[in-house]
Amino acid sequence: MDPLTVATLAVACFVLYRIINFTVKLFKVALLFEYPLNPEEVPSLPFIGHAYLFIGGNEAILNRINQIGKNYPTWCRGSIGDHTAFLITSPKHLKEILLSPKTIEKNYFYEFGRPWMGNGLITAPASVWEVHRKLIQPSFNSVALKSFVETFATLSVTLAKKMEQHLDGSEFEVRKYVSLCALDAICATAMGINLKAMETEKCEFDEAATKLINTIVKRGSSPWLYPDFIFNRTQLGTDQKKHIKFIQEFGINVIRQKKATIVRRSDKGVSADNEQDSFGNFAAGPQILIENLLRLSTDNETLTDEDIQNHVDTMIVAGTDTVANTVNYVLLMLVSHQDIQEKIYQELCDIFGENVSHDVSEELQFTMDHLARMTYMERVIKETMRLFPGAPIIGREATDDFELGQFTVRKGTSVMLNIFGVHRNEKYWPDPLKFDPDRFLPERFATQEPYSYLPFSGGRRNCIASKYAMILMKTITATILWKYVLTKDKVIPVKDLRLTYDIVLRSVDPDKFRIRRRVK
Repeated sequence: MDPLTVATLAVACFVLYRIINFTVKLFKVALLFEYPLNPEEVPSLPFIGHAYLFIGGNEAILNRINQIGKNYPTWCRGSIGDHTAFLITSPKHLKEILLSPKTIEKNYFYEFGRPWMGNGLITAPASVWEVHRKLIQPSFNSVALKSFVETFATLSVTLAKKMEQHLDGSEFEVRKYVSLCALDAICATAMGINLKAMETEKCEFDEAATKLINTIVKRGSSPWLYPDFIFNRTQLGTDQKKHIKFIQEFGINVIRQKKATIVRRSDKGVSADNEQDSFGNFAAGPQILIENLLRLSTDNETLTDEDIQNHVDTMIVAGTDTVANTVNYVLLMLVSHQDIQEKIYQELCDIFGENVSHDVSEELQFTMDHLARMTYMERVIKETMRLFPGAPIIGREATDDFELGQFTVRKGTSVMLNIFGVHRNEKYWPDPLKFDPDRFLPERFATQEPYSYLPFSGGRRNCIASKYAMILMKTITATILWKYVLTKDKVIPVKDLRLTYDIVLRSVDPDKFRIRRRVK
């Protein structure tokens, strides 16, 4: 058959599929909504639903959702293709959804990530997630976190050295340096390998992961790409397969190496505690995520190599993006508020002493106690995550009917949690676009509306690595501010910053800063 005939048949099959699917679901939709619709509901078109509202790319998606959240500050109903969802912008409802055993399941959108991350914690079905979460949790306990601090400190100095080439120069994009540092840190502590992404200043794994994330968002907002029959025959589908193959081969090689390491230890009678890691440190070995998972796999055969690979891939991608984006926005807020930047520096002086060297090659001797004393920095990071939450919107699906306020959410319905909208709502945060770290003073935050702050999601399926992320972000930020003063030629108010939804929150335009050497 010639290409034109094949294309015609593909389009015809797609149209037929949508007509049949739409007809079948008309009756279901009629039963689904037994309560009044929003009085000003935007029309839903046949086959595509409200997908037409999100034409214009990822920036348009975020802006539209933000506006819908303002127009309907409690909830509203919409649809993408034949998938109906509620957008929830009420802390009270967010709490009910996140705590309900009937909404632990992720919704259909996450299915688009399963060819890549499989049964990783983000995309796993609830039944699998329940078991795997319990197995992984010990890898992030206080002993494990303590063992990571020295590695974080070493890599943060490498980051500062890489930035030195821009000293007293023009503005440059800091995020790419932070991203490679975070990637190196997570690979060291999750995989036990020294990826050296900062040394090469390039990483194919990171590039492939970024392209896969873009593909998932594109597909999620394009109902005509939902059927695998159509998607797999597009350029997006072809590219996705290529990038997934690369990432999976990367993971398989690491697992093979780690299995060989464990066998070698056993043969030599050497414990993981006494084997040096790739940075020459002792005692990091037993806390490495992949080795813990491999032990669990050997002990109870609950996890397959594919499961282990999925979990490690998920940790690397989610951790790298969350840390890199948040640190980027922390630095952006600090260059925009020089008084706050100076206040953090003074806190560091109180912790480390003013006589500690500011030389770019010198490493600050971080301990868990030092990090715990960075209370003002922590408030700055928390306020940054309020304005720029890593996951601005997350999705769940009702696995049974349940009551939400005055209406019933039917089984099979998606609920989209508008964390971005709640974090910037003046009802819960006075003067919401003002950057004010003191919102998180204990006495002030104690009066905050519950579930109006969800930077790491909430409930049982919250982020497993929130403490890990905070420690890494503090270490990187402290190291940069100890070495450099950051400035910016033109400060852009928060309200004018252009943001985009790329599963995580990103800036449309790269955030660029200047640096000069910190002097005593």
